[in-house]
Amino acid sequence: MGPPPPSERALVGALDPYERLIEVGVGRRPAVARALADRGREVVAFDVDVSEAARDAATEGRTPNGGSLRVVAADVTVLATAADDRAVRNALGLDAGGVDAVYARNLPAELQRPTVALAEVLNAACLFTALGFEEPVVGVSRRAAASGTVVYAAR
Repeated sequence: MGPPPPSERALVGALDPYERLIEVGVGRRPAVARALADRGREVVAFDVDVSEAARDAATEGRTPNGGSLRVVAADVTVLATAADDRAVRNALGLDAGGVDAVYARNLPAELQRPTVALAEVLNAACLFTALGFEEPVVGVSRRAAASGTVVYAAR
């Protein structure tokens, strides 16, 4: 797997300050999650249907830098309605520790509100990039990267 494209590198850079992360909708492109794990971060990536590419990118143990990547099957619209963070941690197989950030790559408008709600349940930051033709439908601040990519911060 080669390095992520500029838009994904911008997201990785914006997420660098966070230690424990959750990726919403990993799909068939686990490059951001893998890059973060390689930087020593603990990442849990999920999607309603976990792809073979995501499974292949996941590691059971730690990377040489102490990071890890796990993938699980879950639905953000279901997780966003959880009563508390314990229910989310159980669904994602997380320990009792906190989550620093919830993020997504190319997050479609219809999943932005549930993603922000999930971050709120976890008391975590929420960052994402949107599909190229869509504007955010949630309140955000914009962080422009040198590549021209905009990373949106909702919390």
